[in-house]
Amino acid sequence: MNKYMVVLLIILFVLPLYSQSPSGSAGGASNIFLRSGLSARVAGLGETFTAIADDENALYYNPAGLANIKMGAVGLNHTQWIEDTRIDNIVFGYNFDRKLGVAIGISHFWMPAIQSKNHFGIPAGDINVSSSIVNLGLGYKIDRSLYVGLGVKYFTEELASYRASGIAIDAGVYVYMFVPGLTLGLVVQNLGGNIQYDSVKEKIPFVYRAGLAYKIRNTGLKIAVDGVKSIDSDFALSTGLEYTLLKTFSLRFGNQFRADQKFTPGYGAGLNIDQKYLVDYTFYAFEDLGNTHRVGFTFRFNLPGIKIKTPGTRYTSHRIKKSRPPSNVYSEIKEDRIVIHWGKVYGAVYNVYAKTRPDAPWKKINPSLIRENLYEFKKPSNTSNTIFICVTSIMNSVESAFSEEVKIDVK
Repeated sequence: MNKYMVVLLIILFVLPLYSQSPSGSAGGASNIFLRSGLSARVAGLGETFTAIADDENALYYNPAGLANIKMGAVGLNHTQWIEDTRIDNIVFGYNFDRKLGVAIGISHFWMPAIQSKNHFGIPAGDINVSSSIVNLGLGYKIDRSLYVGLGVKYFTEELASYRASGIAIDAGVYVYMFVPGLTLGLVVQNLGGNIQYDSVKEKIPFVYRAGLAYKIRNTGLKIAVDGVKSIDSDFALSTGLEYTLLKTFSLRFGNQFRADQKFTPGYGAGLNIDQKYLVDYTFYAFEDLGNTHRVGFTFRFNLPGIKIKTPGTRYTSHRIKKSRPPSNVYSEIKEDRIVIHWGKVYGAVYNVYAKTRPDAPWKKINPSLIRENLYEFKKPSNTSNTIFICVTSIMNSVESAFSEEVKIDVK
């Protein structure tokens, strides 16, 4: 992984210096909408998503995270913003195989018409202001701990009779760190040229993002921090916290810290119904500008599954053609704990089986279905020096065949 990281870091943080002016001269960056938050869920985290990036909204924060998509998704987000402005967004995410995730999103910024006046102060009609963006992104899994991503966005702006458009590029990496549950995200956003209104050129808001996130195992708690620097604003630090109870109800808290801003926290909540229907809401209270509300609805669906009937299955679904057990199963021993990892089967849950002799029958060791692609248990003290492990995946109540077994020396 080291050689990949060196190349990616050069691309992300050295090459852009040759295409952007120093931040000290920036101050008129156009299309602020390019860096506006769109997701109701992420808003509740203080826009701290660079190293979380675990759903289709990674398209807007770190496209490398699109490789984390486990289910297909269609998301709708609405923001009732300051001064009667609003943002509407639709995003679609999908994973074509175990390595490639893609997403496309369409967003529109609305503002009430502004009444103009001529040189004599007489009303001269309304001025319309709006902006639209179409995003397309993909994330690719290079290996189990390193993902890369690329996003392309086409944006347009309308100001009275003037129209402008442009193209910008995002690039990012997503890394599973050596500490279980710890992830790193590095992103550059809005790489591109200038946007031109008539004869006036302005820069687009080029942005660096770096973040760390930590998922505390078996607690439902995620903690994240992002550092963000734009060409026309001071460095900002954002923090976010998400607690999910029983994989159903989530509470979120986040804030962005800037030198020129007061403490303006955001509060969010989410409801996950049957792992298919998600509702998110976030509230911000700006002391001088009023309240901001964001609401989102997401529908998730299983990716096309392929399964067959196995010896322990009582029935099969006519929609399922073939079974696919998890691949790349491996283990690690941490003091008195054994941790099993395996490749994701998207839309599936899992069982882990163990035995102490090659000719012994398999016994399931997890008390309930596993929803992540890892399982941790205490190292047995009353067994032989060796145990054997395998994993199965389950979709639509149909269990796959066993994965390749892993031999573990426990002493």
